[in-house]
Amino acid sequence: MRVATWRRWVDGEAFLAVLIWGASFPIVKHGVDSFGPLGFAVVRLIVAIACLLLWLRWRGEALRIERADWPRLAVAGFGAMGLFQILFLVGMHHTTATHSALFLNTSPLWALPISWLVERQRPRLGAIIGAVLGFAGVVAMIGRPEGEARSTLWGDLLTLGAALCWVGVTLIPRPLVRRYGAVPITTWMLIASLVVVSLVGFPETMQSLHEVPGWGAWGALLYTGILAMVGANVFWQRAVQRLGAATTLVYYYLQPGIALVLGAMFVGERIRVTQVIGIMAVFVGVLLAQRAGLQENVPRIAAPVTRRSP
Repeated sequence: MRVATWRRWVDGEAFLAVLIWGASFPIVKHGVDSFGPLGFAVVRLIVAIACLLLWLRWRGEALRIERADWPRLAVAGFGAMGLFQILFLVGMHHTTATHSALFLNTSPLWALPISWLVERQRPRLGAIIGAVLGFAGVVAMIGRPEGEARSTLWGDLLTLGAALCWVGVTLIPRPLVRRYGAVPITTWMLIASLVVVSLVGFPETMQSLHEVPGWGAWGALLYTGILAMVGANVFWQRAVQRLGAATTLVYYYLQPGIALVLGAMFVGERIRVTQVIGIMAVFVGVLLAQRAGLQENVPRIAAPVTRRSP
C-alpha cells in the first residue's frame, strides 16, 4: 500500500533512470572528447550489449521474438535508438552543453502530439501543464545560451533530431516490452543501434582504439555503458509501461536539475535563485504529469498481460 501511495507522486524507476543520465553528462563529454563521438558510441554499445547478454544468460531469459513483431522492433532499434546515438553524440560535439541540454529537453513537448496521433489517447490537462511547466523550469535552470563559436546551427539541428528520436525510443517499443520484458527488448534495440552506428563510425573507432585513451576515458566508458545504457534504459522502459510515453518523458526534465545539485554537492558550484525556481517548476511539472499519467493508465495497468501460447 505504501509503494502504491509513493508511486502516485514519484515513479522510482523513472527517477532513477534520469538520476543516472543526469550524472553522466560531464562523464559522457570526457569520453566523447577522448574516443571521438562515434568511436565512443560503438565501444560503449559493445560493453552494454555484453552486460545485457550475461544478465539474460544468468536469468535464463530468451531473446526469441515472434516474426510478427520484428518490423516494430526494427523501427525502434535501427531507426529510433540507432539514429539517437549518432545524432546525440555528434550534435554534442558540434554545439554547446547549454544548447544540447535545451534541445534534448524538448522531447516531452514533442511526445504529447505524437502520443496522441500514435496511441489515440488525448493527453489530460495535467500532462500538458506538467510538460510546459517542466520545460519552462529547464529554461530557467539553463539560463542564457552560451555565446561560444562552438555552437552551430548544424549541431543544434542534430540535437533536436535526437530529441525526436528519443520520443521514438520511448513510444515505439512499449507493446514489445509489455509482451517480452524490458531486458530482452533493450538488448535487441542496442544490438540494432550498434549495427547502425558501426556502419558510420567504424573508421573513427579503429583510430580511437589504435591511440589508446587514458584510464579516465575508459572509466567514463564503463559508467555510461553499464549504468547509463543498461540500467537506466531498462528502468526507463519499465516506467513507460506504468505511466505511458508522454508522462515518462516529463521526467527527462529532471536531468539538468540533477546535474546542478550534484555540481553544488561535489564541485562547490553555486546555484542561482532562478535555477532554484526552475528546479521547483520542474518538480511540480513532474508531479502533475505523474498524477495524470497514472489516472490515464489505470485500466491498462490493472488488466492482466495475455501471453501467447508457444
